[in-house]
Amino acid sequence: MSFDEYDDCFVWGCDRCRTKAVLPPGDFWGAVAELKGRGWLLERDENGWGHTCARCRKTMGVEILSMPVQRTERGR
Repeated sequence: MSFDEYDDCFVWGCDRCRTKAVLPPGDFWGAVAELKGRGWLLERDENGWGHTCARCRKTMGVEILSMPVQRTERGR
């Protein structure tokens, strides 16, 4: 998770590539809406909050395409 609140801004960081999004302070939920509008993914799991920028979000799951195919007994 990468989120910091300062007097003059909110800062979110992508957990994958460390890209930063700096937004004006004062309206947290408006800032969250802006991030989502930019394609960011904000999600919560048992470890806390995760933040993924739009560029990294597009590549999520792509690594499965590079995995080797394994045959099963049914596939023969």
